[in-house]
Amino acid sequence: MRPPVRLTRDVADHLDALMGIEAPGDDRAVVGVVRGWSQPLIVPVSEVLGGSCWSDVRTGVYVPCGDGAVANYVGSVRRATAALAARLREHFREVPDRRERWTHVALVRLPDRLSTEAVLRCEGRAGRALDPLDNIRLPAVPGRPAWVPRPRAA
Repeated sequence: MRPPVRLTRDVADHLDALMGIEAPGDDRAVVGVVRGWSQPLIVPVSEVLGGSCWSDVRTGVYVPCGDGAVANYVGSVRRATAALAARLREHFREVPDRRERWTHVALVRLPDRLSTEAVLRCEGRAGRALDPLDNIRLPAVPGRPAWVPRPRAA
C-alpha cells in the first residue's frame, strides 16, 4: 500500500519545477504553489467557498487536503470567470461526504493564458507527484506512464 503524500515545502518545490515545464518564459514568475512564507498555503475550504480566499482564481491546479496536509484530490480549473469555489461546490454536490474529508485546499497558480491542454498536463503532473487518495483518474502526461488509482479510490 502506498503511503499518503503530504504537501510539504519540499513537495511544493517539486511541484513548482513540474509546473514550470508547461509555463513559457515570463509566465514562470506567476506559476507555482501559493505559499504562506515558505510553506505551502493550505487554507480552510470554508474560506474559499465564502469568497475570502482565492475568489479571483480562474486557472490553476487545486489540491483538497485533509488532516496533516495529506493530498486527497488533485483537480484543475480553467474558466472565463472565477472558478475555484464553484468547482469545489460541484464536487460536494456530486459526493457530499467529501465536505467532511476535504477540510482544506492548496492552490497551484497557473497563468490564465495557458491552453486547456497545458492546464490538464499540469494537473496530471501534480497528480503523479501527490498520488492523491480520492482521484480515480488523472490526465495523461507525455512520456509518463498512466497513473494507477489507489485501491480505495477505484
